[in-house]
Amino acid sequence: MLMPPQDGISYVVSMEYTDKAYLDLIPDVLKERKDVRLTLLEGKGLSRNRNNAIAHADADILVVGDDDCRYKPEYMAAIRKAYEMHPEADIITFQALTLDGRPLHPYPAPYVCSVEITFRRRVETLFSNRFGLGSSQFCSGEEQVWLHDAVCEGHRHIYLDIPIVQTPMETTGSQSRFSTSPALQQSKGACFNYIYGTAEAAWRSVKEAGWYMVHKHINPLPIAWNMLKGIVKERGTR
Repeated sequence: MLMPPQDGISYVVSMEYTDKAYLDLIPDVLKERKDVRLTLLEGKGLSRNRNNAIAHADADILVVGDDDCRYKPEYMAAIRKAYEMHPEADIITFQALTLDGRPLHPYPAPYVCSVEITFRRRVETLFSNRFGLGSSQFCSGEEQVWLHDAVCEGHRHIYLDIPIVQTPMETTGSQSRFSTSPALQQSKGACFNYIYGTAEAAWRSVKEAGWYMVHKHINPLPIAWNMLKGIVKERGTR
């Protein structure tokens, strides 16, 4: 993830752990680099961990990353230029590439991956601990919920078709596993309900299941049923 040191670029690495033995696995480079701020967080939860990293960041522009992301100086330059050209934007989402240089998914997309997100420090929206890996409620959808909350708080979001990161397709996003994962299906139904309300969430869930029937020849009933279960669960756990 780390590039060679550059003026104006620093890193906040939030490492969550459930056993102190994991602390012995921290790479020395994270402890030695002056441009890296390492913060430890006991417990688990992706959204909780991201919020911890944001709390320790002090740059004007923040980029959400994972430990398997690959960055280049030209990507950082593109982000800076984008914010200079769009002073009205509080949040800019970009494109991500796979490690072999292909788009991570078709763009523009109806959803956003975390590694596509950048925002100004003045955006104080937190990731919901109800969504994301490690949550006891819903295992995905935290990016969509965060973006929805930020826009509802009055922040301006734009999308630019510029790549800013390379990341392994196997570990980024959940779309490729969606059709076989009841947990992901429930999480998407819950995310729909949080953002759109129950009536539209139900319609979107049926539409999503129908897409898998038409394009992937998959039985839509289990998908629709699990998404509807997610809607009910989200309504009952607010």
